[in-house]
Amino acid sequence: MNVTFKEVAETVKGELKGDPSGVIKGISTPENPKEETVVFCQSDRDIEKAKGKASLLVVDKDIDGKPYVKVKDVKLALVQFLEKFFPEEHPVGISDKASIGEGVEVGAGSYIGDFVVIGNNVKIGRNVKIYPFTFIGDNTIIGDNTIIFSGVHIYRNTVIGRNVRIHSGVVLGADGFGYHITPQGIKKLNHIGNVVVEDNVEIGANTTVDRALIETTVIGKNTKIDNLVMVAHNCRVGENNILVSQVGLSGSVRTGKNVILAGQVGVADHVEIGDNVIVTAKSGVANNLEPNKTYGANLPAIEWSRWKRIYLYLLRLPELFRNLKK
Repeated sequence: MNVTFKEVAETVKGELKGDPSGVIKGISTPENPKEETVVFCQSDRDIEKAKGKASLLVVDKDIDGKPYVKVKDVKLALVQFLEKFFPEEHPVGISDKASIGEGVEVGAGSYIGDFVVIGNNVKIGRNVKIYPFTFIGDNTIIGDNTIIFSGVHIYRNTVIGRNVRIHSGVVLGADGFGYHITPQGIKKLNHIGNVVVEDNVEIGANTTVDRALIETTVIGKNTKIDNLVMVAHNCRVGENNILVSQVGLSGSVRTGKNVILAGQVGVADHVEIGDNVIVTAKSGVANNLEPNKTYGANLPAIEWSRWKRIYLYLLRLPELFRNLKK
């Protein structure tokens, strides 16, 4: 690529300080800056690292000694730059190696790759991309501009909105973990519900979303789900949520809008989490959480010999309390 400093500034809607005709040939990181590239710097440390080699910096403050573009939000500028100069490209057309059932509708501009299996009465919108080795069950609906990467499994009756991204290994609509213990043994509950994924959702690799027992498991619009997340049956995940890797939601959890669950958060069944809640990493949520608060009960790593001493004191707490009452 050959992009002028002026083009960079126009793309990120920033103020250029330097020669407009200067040219970059790529992008690099603050940790590994390269000559003839642009580097997006989010801290003073980034700036100091990148100054020596990079031709152009994108920053949120005035600096000396290097051509730069000043913006309000460096991360947003990076988003704009990548969208403009590194756009995703996807194929078009239906492979003759795909297996497509009866009554399937496919919109214009869509792609269905090799060894995709599509059941009966599936409706696929415009510009949908379905990559090889994906399975889509009967009666599924997929909205416009959705991308389904290779090796995804989508069970029957699933509804997927527009502009959704589903990464490899995702399973949507498997049976929920529902059983009834009887004197005669463990009886399985036949799950007859479905999964609905609303518009603009992204679901990371190897994440699973179970079908509801009777009604619907919902992933709300604009929500972003990391890799290796588990959403159990009957959950209703709200709009604009962020679920980080290894989050686990038990059955019938409800989350409000703008909820953030950090890595390895576990939520017990039937818990309701209010709007704008943040739960810190490794926390367990057993009760409802009020909106607009940050919660956490995680234990950061502690030097091992110190932790053993602390643990010894924890074990002695009951004895110490008994002594205090005497």
